[in-house]
Amino acid sequence: MQRGASISDKILTLEELIVVRKEISRAGETLVQCHGCFDIVHPGHIRHLQFAVAQGDRLIVSITADAFVNKGPNRPMFTHDLRAENLAALAFVDLVYIHHEATAVELLGDVKPDVYIKGAEYATADDQRFHDERKIVESNNGRVVFSSGDVVFSSTAIVEAIQKVSRPDPDIEQLAELSKKHDFSTPSIGRTLDAASSKRVVVVGETILDTYTHCQWPEIADEHPMLSLKPISSEQFDGGAAIVAQHLAALGTRPVLYTPIPKSFDARPFIERMNEQGVEVMPIVVDGLMPEKKRFVVGRDKVMKLDCTSSFQLDTQQQQLVVKQVLSLSDVECLVLTDFGLGMLGNGLAESLCASLRDQVGLIIGDVSGVRSSLLNMRGADVLCPSETELRLAMNDYDSTVVDVARGLIAKTQSVVVVVTLGGDGLVIVSGDDEIRLPALSHDPIDVLGCGDALLASMCASMLGGGGLVESAYVGSIAAAIAGSVMGNAVVGKSQVITRGQSFGAQFAHSVAQIEANMLAANAGEPIR
Repeated sequence: MQRGASISDKILTLEELIVVRKEISRAGETLVQCHGCFDIVHPGHIRHLQFAVAQGDRLIVSITADAFVNKGPNRPMFTHDLRAENLAALAFVDLVYIHHEATAVELLGDVKPDVYIKGAEYATADDQRFHDERKIVESNNGRVVFSSGDVVFSSTAIVEAIQKVSRPDPDIEQLAELSKKHDFSTPSIGRTLDAASSKRVVVVGETILDTYTHCQWPEIADEHPMLSLKPISSEQFDGGAAIVAQHLAALGTRPVLYTPIPKSFDARPFIERMNEQGVEVMPIVVDGLMPEKKRFVVGRDKVMKLDCTSSFQLDTQQQQLVVKQVLSLSDVECLVLTDFGLGMLGNGLAESLCASLRDQVGLIIGDVSGVRSSLLNMRGADVLCPSETELRLAMNDYDSTVVDVARGLIAKTQSVVVVVTLGGDGLVIVSGDDEIRLPALSHDPIDVLGCGDALLASMCASMLGGGGLVESAYVGSIAAAIAGSVMGNAVVGKSQVITRGQSFGAQFAHSVAQIEANMLAANAGEPIR
């Protein structure tokens, strides 16, 4: 197929693509492949594709089919047929293929491109899906090349801005009002995160491996009326305290992770992976098995979870050793306690750490998850970040207002602030007689797993950089929205927070301008728009 073919001729089935691939090989030409969503083809995409064209003789662009696009609510904006036509209309694109799988791994094995082009951001990102893609490309004597990334745009930010302009959001109006008293600007977010750079943070808690197995649509088994799932692909994420530490590293701090590692678990790959991401690991050797939660996913829905976790009860000697080691670290500025209910922080360890480090660090922040965790052990913390359910469970109070329960927790733990997450209703910050509510920044998340961890880490980083409590909670809310927009425990970094903050900032500016225009119109006796 020659360059300049019609749009319809460029869009191939898999069978047609394999035939054309063989023709390209026989002709002694090199095939270059790009893969992605390409919902809105913006200048960054054009540069990326033009770079790809220069790396070989023929260019194929494969796109993810609608059912497998994992970019948040109302995405993709355009169907895969329209997205394919857009790309095929570009003269320098030779072939287009719509891929009906969650990842490109199987397709890359079929096509065997000579060169596989990825964006510059993948050169340093620890993305397991990309690692799998790279492995299959290189196993077929291909090579991976990263584009320059000299022009970078966020399709997600562009899409959200378009959607918000056309659909008024009362939550944005509420945040716009708050932005008059609090600095939610992107430059301010950047300055606080820059100021937190390289500050040492100790994270203490259990690591949990989160495994996602993507399955075909379920059937009913022949031998019995039970659910039957057929796995397509599987991916594993570092969860629990490990993902909190990874977020903190991606946000620029220097985290040290104290976490139980069972003797039965080969910790070397985990520790190496964490080290590569900027996390120093201090393993606490314990008995038992590595905690793992296995989730089975069909499309965007989790249909089943297997909780393969056990309890880690540290003895007195182990607890004393942890406290001694933490105290021996130099220049620690923050302690983060993450109790996932597996017993590590029970039996007085949380209280000992808080009491021992209270005069040595400027910030102690804690969060819990699971029915066996205990907020009440985190005495003297600066900030506690439970969900409403976790808060009420800890205080055994299911009738009082959430603000009154939070004030009860402050009194009982002698903590300073409680930030209660309320799911789709956002969060409420309670301190003394004050309460401030922030709306949720995502109302239709793909996966809520890890949203609280992203909020905790990002709020911590912002406060370390000198950000105010409300401003830091806003930064945490941005990170939570990012984490919820993808399936699995993806790491949220500084550049992502700033990019998403830019999108919200544009919406604030528009909303503030509209509010001011309405006020002027009201004062002049004109109709309010």
